[in-house]
Amino acid sequence: MVLNPRYREKRSEEESFRSYDRVLDVSDTIFCVNYFLGYFGTTATSIDLLRKQKIVDLKEKKLWDDYKVPFASSGVINGSDFGVNVYFVGNPKQGSGKRRQPDYIRFLDVTSSHINFGGFRCVDFICTLTDKHSSIKFIQEKQIPYEEYVLGFIRLDSGVLSNKPLQEYLGIDRLTPNFINSHILNPKIIVPTQPFGSKFRGGKLLSLISQSNELRDFFNRMYKSNVVLWYTMSLYGSTKDSSQYDQLDRYIKYIGNTDSKHPVRIKNPQKDQLLDWLDRRGISKSLFVKNESSREDKTFKNLIHFLDFCLLQNRHDKTVSKLKTQFKTAVDEVMNRTEKKRVYVSTYGLPNWDDNLINPVPVVNQDNNLQSLFDYYKSKVFNKKDWGMRKYKDYLNQPVSMSYELLNQQLRDPDFNYVR
Repeated sequence: MVLNPRYREKRSEEESFRSYDRVLDVSDTIFCVNYFLGYFGTTATSIDLLRKQKIVDLKEKKLWDDYKVPFASSGVINGSDFGVNVYFVGNPKQGSGKRRQPDYIRFLDVTSSHINFGGFRCVDFICTLTDKHSSIKFIQEKQIPYEEYVLGFIRLDSGVLSNKPLQEYLGIDRLTPNFINSHILNPKIIVPTQPFGSKFRGGKLLSLISQSNELRDFFNRMYKSNVVLWYTMSLYGSTKDSSQYDQLDRYIKYIGNTDSKHPVRIKNPQKDQLLDWLDRRGISKSLFVKNESSREDKTFKNLIHFLDFCLLQNRHDKTVSKLKTQFKTAVDEVMNRTEKKRVYVSTYGLPNWDDNLINPVPVVNQDNNLQSLFDYYKSKVFNKKDWGMRKYKDYLNQPVSMSYELLNQQLRDPDFNYVR
């Protein structure tokens, strides 16, 4: 590898914060900082940026044009007389890489407004519509139901996290990785297909399924864990005044809002392009990418720190000096494109979250079994018409045909409400 001989090998000793063995010269500092400023400078809000990032992601994955859903293309819900199958479909890996993703993940990508990643101890499930029974069945042997209409996706994992409302709820000052991996389950993805989500409160059904005894027990057996708490956060905070977890208090409880910031980061392909460019100049990727929790957040923050350091080292240059001020303003603005997210927990129907940490024989609340949860959902939607369903009463008890609404088509409409 040919390195720029003008790159500095050491920082000056009076600098008191983290140093780097090699920093960019003036011209490359200007280029790299302008790349960063250009990425965030084209959008005014986090939602605008998330929308653009999603479009680029779909194009990179070749899902923007000519995508064909491999599952049943339509389904009919005729009142409450329908069944659901829950399938275990796989264990996704961290990141997308260059490998071809399974069909169900590609379908998730054109359904979910979020850009999703695999991770540590991830387990994926697909929920489908069936007219062969009117109950809910969990198929534990791995298979992908191409012949059925998909109602939504669930991904569970063990996520190492720092979350003040959760820590206060548990009465634990510091959540260790071992404790979380053994006892806390995080639904990383709970995404209904549309229009099942909007017409039939599909997100609420998937939320209930994700914290069922059966999925917890399946995860426990797979990873030899003793999960006692289900935990999640709303995807959007102040941008949206409601969440699919609202009004599920009987099973899922709101415990507060996060204080921590969740910045909108540089996403691929631009992130990898920038890291590869730095790597070719002898600035190793290992400076930014670590095999640890919150990997994407830490990569982004490490990159910001490095660019700030390069600006400081080259501040004698007039252009760099001006960029340093612009960069600080941009970083402050980007870090403020954040939202306090709502935090929710489930104790699997037990009075206290730690009951099954103490009990010599685990206690199971049968009301949290899949069938009880499905019966509860049907009662709320079709009989009581709760959760805002009264306005849909005209079609609730007659056949409703559904076909998928996909983001690769909807995002072409500038008026499409991306936060749904």
